[in-house]
Amino acid sequence: MATAKDNVQELENRRLEKEIQQLKTDLAALRDDIRALAGALGDTAVDYRDQAAEEVARKAAETRQRAEEKLRQAREAGEEAIEAVQARIVERPLASLLGAAALGFLVGRLLGPGARR
Repeated sequence: MATAKDNVQELENRRLEKEIQQLKTDLAALRDDIRALAGALGDTAVDYRDQAAEEVARKAAETRQRAEEKLRQAREAGEEAIEAVQARIVERPLASLLGAAALGFLVGRLLGPGARR
């Protein structure tokens, strides 16, 4: 026959088994929660990465567009300068010829053999 002490021990064992089972259930739920959290964090990281990539691409496109505009403006300014010089040569051919000769003489003196004394 079971004694009172044995009955108390049996009740204590059942209580402990229930607590262990509850702990197992809680741990399984915690594991699922952590998995869900890790998935959400991963999704958030991917979203941030995608947003950053889009921002970089947008900025690069804007910069390229500004650079192309500056290049077009510089090209136009160069063409206008060439046209102005050509018009000046047509208007005053003798002065242009004398100016070119003087410039050539000056460059020759600066860069010629006697320039390094």
